[in-house]
Amino acid sequence: MKQIFRMLTLAVMWLIAIMVFDIVLNIKIFQSEDWLAYLEYTFTSILPFVLVYCLVISASDVFLLRKMLRDYPFAKVVFIKAILQFAVMYFIHFVGTYIIFELMPPSSNEAVNAHYAYLGSSLNIFYIIYFFVVSFHFSLYAQVSRKFGSTNLYDIIMGTYFKPKEAQRIFMFLDLNQSTTIAEEIGHLKYSRLIQECFSKLTHHIENYDAEVYQYVGDEAVLTWHISDENTAKKCLDLYLDFRDSLLKSAADFEMEFGLVPKFKTGISFGSVAVAEVGGYKRDIAYHGTVLNTGARLCQLCKEIKEDILFSSEFYALLNANRNLLHYVGDYMLTGRSTKEKVFRLL
Repeated sequence: MKQIFRMLTLAVMWLIAIMVFDIVLNIKIFQSEDWLAYLEYTFTSILPFVLVYCLVISASDVFLLRKMLRDYPFAKVVFIKAILQFAVMYFIHFVGTYIIFELMPPSSNEAVNAHYAYLGSSLNIFYIIYFFVVSFHFSLYAQVSRKFGSTNLYDIIMGTYFKPKEAQRIFMFLDLNQSTTIAEEIGHLKYSRLIQECFSKLTHHIENYDAEVYQYVGDEAVLTWHISDENTAKKCLDLYLDFRDSLLKSAADFEMEFGLVPKFKTGISFGSVAVAEVGGYKRDIAYHGTVLNTGARLCQLCKEIKEDILFSSEFYALLNANRNLLHYVGDYMLTGRSTKEKVFRLL
């Protein structure tokens, strides 16, 4: 669902860019009586081809280029995507031009016909520069959005948390098991490659289950969910199970490249946090509250009591009808807490 929304958003952005270019091109050419004929012919004959183009280019970006270029550096991704999008745009431009002028009747207005004839045969420098710049900026926006997270980028731009606000959030702490030992055995460069590979697989599940990356800290990833309800709590469980399964399915590849199969200990908590925009030179959205400490301590507790994943009592309550998926472990005094926490594990 998130990918469909992303595709439609990009398609609308391209549609606006094309319409702006077309209208501005006509401001000094059309007389007042030409505009009605232009709008009528554009919306009945031209718009379907423009919509097809916008959907094709946005779908190729979201479902194809995003996966193909995932392992490329930031700058290369921006330029490659800009060039490929521009190439697709030109291909559809020439195909659409042929259909419009060879297979469809012209407009009754000569100015409109002259305008589209010019566009159909045009390879002028302004046309090329405009659409390459647009393609470049859309690619840049997509990469910046992936860098900060689309929600964080929007919140920073709009100043949503310029003043601290309270929110209900689920947090998942994923920490690589025996990280120090692994780093010593395979070396820090190979260890970094292992972390990259694990978090690359995690990214796919983050997108599928509507999670957001709060932060990566060394070999730990902290995920959170914007909405906190029973359905989201179930998505949190499903994300963990799918991520665990994807690591197991790739066990042979991990063994071949690193000599081991990575496993993560996981702590999941839920509760109220303060959300605030912090920093001057490097601004970011930060969360403050006991719920983060609880999730981190549950992650540590996994190692002590030899469990792969542990849950807080608040998360257990949030699961509601799905509580039968968890089993009560016991009460534990977590570091930094004044009272014991009821801890649950996955059945």
